[in-house]
Amino acid sequence: MKKYYYSAVAFYLMALITYIGYEYTQQRSELIAHIDQRLIQCASVTDQLLPSSLHTPATKAGSISADEDLKNRLLLSRFSQSVNVKYVYSFVLQDEKIYFTSSSATPEELKSGEDISYYFDEYEDASPILFKVFRSGEIQFDETKDQWGHFRSVFLPHVSPSGRVYITAADIEISNIDAQLDALLTRSLWEALFYIFILIPFFIAYRMHNKTIQKELSRQVNERTVDLQERSRAISRLLNNANQGFLTFSTSLRVENEYSQKCIEIFGDRIEGEPIAALLYPEDIQKQEFFEETLRAIFEEEDEVKIDAIISLLQHEFVLQHKAIDVVYKQIEAQRFMMILTDVTDKKNLEKNIERERNTLKMIVSVISGSDEFFELLDDYRHFLENRGELVDVNQTPLENLTAIYRIIHTFKGLFSQKDFITTPKGLHKVESRLSLWLQEGSVSNDTIQSMMNKIDFELWLEKDIEVLRNTLGDDFMEKKSTIILDDLTFERLQNKITEMVEAQPEECHDLIELLDVLQTLKYKSISDFFSSLPKYVEQIGERLEKSLYPMEIHDETSLMMGDAFRGFAKSLIHVIRNSVDHGIESAEERVQQGKEEQGRILLSITHTEETIIIEIADDGRGIDKEKLKQRALSGGFRTSSELEDEESVIELLFEDYLSTKEEVNDLSGRGVGLASVRSELLKLGGKYHVISQQGQGSRFIFFIPKQSVLKGV
Repeated sequence: MKKYYYSAVAFYLMALITYIGYEYTQQRSELIAHIDQRLIQCASVTDQLLPSSLHTPATKAGSISADEDLKNRLLLSRFSQSVNVKYVYSFVLQDEKIYFTSSSATPEELKSGEDISYYFDEYEDASPILFKVFRSGEIQFDETKDQWGHFRSVFLPHVSPSGRVYITAADIEISNIDAQLDALLTRSLWEALFYIFILIPFFIAYRMHNKTIQKELSRQVNERTVDLQERSRAISRLLNNANQGFLTFSTSLRVENEYSQKCIEIFGDRIEGEPIAALLYPEDIQKQEFFEETLRAIFEEEDEVKIDAIISLLQHEFVLQHKAIDVVYKQIEAQRFMMILTDVTDKKNLEKNIERERNTLKMIVSVISGSDEFFELLDDYRHFLENRGELVDVNQTPLENLTAIYRIIHTFKGLFSQKDFITTPKGLHKVESRLSLWLQEGSVSNDTIQSMMNKIDFELWLEKDIEVLRNTLGDDFMEKKSTIILDDLTFERLQNKITEMVEAQPEECHDLIELLDVLQTLKYKSISDFFSSLPKYVEQIGERLEKSLYPMEIHDETSLMMGDAFRGFAKSLIHVIRNSVDHGIESAEERVQQGKEEQGRILLSITHTEETIIIEIADDGRGIDKEKLKQRALSGGFRTSSELEDEESVIELLFEDYLSTKEEVNDLSGRGVGLASVRSELLKLGGKYHVISQQGQGSRFIFFIPKQSVLKGV
């Protein structure tokens, strides 16, 4: 008996140690959570205290005066002292380096009289966590120990109104936490010893009353027997009210007297004493015999692995009384089995509906993503139907005709299956099965073959599938021939339908996830695809203007997929390309005289940042004659001389409506509306542009487009 007491004491001590450890961890977590909340508040207020102009894209060393830096430092220092934190400060990231833009100072540092300034000092030993915050835009905490103490910090990311990412931070001294926790641990240990001491009398009392308890046990056994009987009745009630059938049988293979009420509903009558095989296979003697032989083999086997293997041979799905029933077999004793029967009719119907919806969506997406192949297949199949009366050649043997028709049917079945058609492949499969049977028998005549081909309603199968497509894609989709137009409403409806099915049945509908990608490719395409026709266009203009050009290059360093919103701007860039060839690239003679290659170069490059797409069109031509452009603007009354004092305002004239430097108007350029349309389309996307040009060296048109206005999923 003593070993039980010792075990109890050991268990108590283990539980106590676990509890103390848990309390220690919990207290520390709560203290840290409270500190983190203070740090976040301080970092948030720091952001409000600093001027918004401090974190613009133009912020750099020397951007603010020493007085402004001092003002910020004193303001943050007063704030940090008032809230009892060590430091509050802010950072920016520039050229993959982190710089301070402000920081508080301790009272000691302020009193020292030193010219303290952290503004735009590089943070050379910055934690990797800081870089992580700049990249992810998520708040992070850090904890450090050094010769000055134990600190916890928060790094809170912000985006300024001008779009620059910066971080405000706060540090707090937490050295006192360890001392508090050590005190807590010591107190807990003393409490543990106290509780052990006061438990000793209870152990003594338990030993003294042990004999009394043993006497009481016999009385309790009698009470438990009555309780078990009641529990047995309760279990019977529970099984009878469960939506499953429970029954047992032994080596007699007949249902025992105890079974749940659901079994009567499943089998349509009372089943006690009935052979279980006859209940499951009422009209199939062979299956009854196989089922009974399998069960006897289980009863005779002792190896559990072999028993499991034999059970796996038993049928688990049945149709009884027009209901779909799922059966689970449980060997509850060496010579007794329990069967659990579940009515899964509703589940099966739901699965069939889901399968039907999934197949329908697959067919729709397959057709609209490969419309050329679809219409070609449709034409071939209809041609086959129109000429099926001539498929049986009376000069050929039935075997030869059967073989030829079989190949045709098999091919069409494969093609329609490839397009995920629903009804047509099934119908063709039935025809194929009939032909295969005749090929095996070898006794069919040509007349029989021809009669069958005439009687089969091939058109009906196809029309059912076409009707499904028509209901989704519209009545006139068959008139589009090689092009199927997927309007926004239909696209959204298909996308939502597939998403709903995947979310409702993620495992059953996993294959539909690929369909989402197919749909996206129908609605979005690679950014470089929008410019795929430009190289040919440059070649054509060059030949027309008798200018020698290298093939235009397109460098795409991205993998961006663009929506229709980008199309208008992409198409407008043809004006920039045209101007580069017409205005920019010199004749071969001029280029040679200037020491350039005879062939001119035009390059379109695509890069991007986290938030912006950058498209640049560059040429190595003559550059922009800014003085000529300025004189045209003045003589035409577009601007006054006071409005054209700087180079930027002169370059802006390129995008002015109806202003051109060309002397004559032709069908290529000269009306001064091309670049104006580029600017119009760019502004629709919230973009901006920058032009760099040097006479004799060439020009660069750089366009900046916010990703959120054109990108898929942004």
